[in-house]
Amino acid sequence: MPTIEPLTLTLDELAQRWNMTPQQVLETPHTLPMYFYFDGLVFDFNDKWHRANGDAAVQQTLEAHKTRYSTLEIDLQRQAMHKRGLLKLTQWEEALSDDEIHAQQAESDRLTEEIAQLSEQLKQRAEERQRRVRNGLLRAAPRTLHDIAERGQTRFPQFAYMPHTPNKADSSIADGAVVALEDGFPLKETLTLTDLVAAMQDVRAIEDSAAF
Repeated sequence: MPTIEPLTLTLDELAQRWNMTPQQVLETPHTLPMYFYFDGLVFDFNDKWHRANGDAAVQQTLEAHKTRYSTLEIDLQRQAMHKRGLLKLTQWEEALSDDEIHAQQAESDRLTEEIAQLSEQLKQRAEERQRRVRNGLLRAAPRTLHDIAERGQTRFPQFAYMPHTPNKADSSIADGAVVALEDGFPLKETLTLTDLVAAMQDVRAIEDSAAF
């Protein structure tokens, strides 16, 4: 029976195959993509809205709206009670005219709508973030590989490249795009030599080249 080749080789396996050390493999002049496994959230680098803290401005606006709305509601209630003779305003408050009360009520109504809209935006964002889950390989950036070759490990990267995958399912992220990594599970502090793998098709392509 023909031998079935694995789809990937660990860096150690590749080093043995090429009679090199793992560091020498990483430093080889041949352009060999290296990958690492990631289970977590992956976002297109330019997707500022869904990435961490992308909602900061909306959250800030929402909190400001809620604070202003609460203030208006208290003022409107006190003004209504004052008009009915049920409450005496403090020395720091002024009785508002009907036009002023209508203006405050209009602002309160507008804030009510905007608070609902902003809350819905944030809810949809939270749901969409969870759809960005990836459980698979990502291509390590050149700087990541350089650091690992030099020191044997590096801080777990915040960025990587989306691999080129034939016949892949629909994805909002293009092959080869720079991606931001978040909420990896389990949480890893470092990426080491033992975390790296190479695709057998890339290995074969290099071995079959005249320059190898």
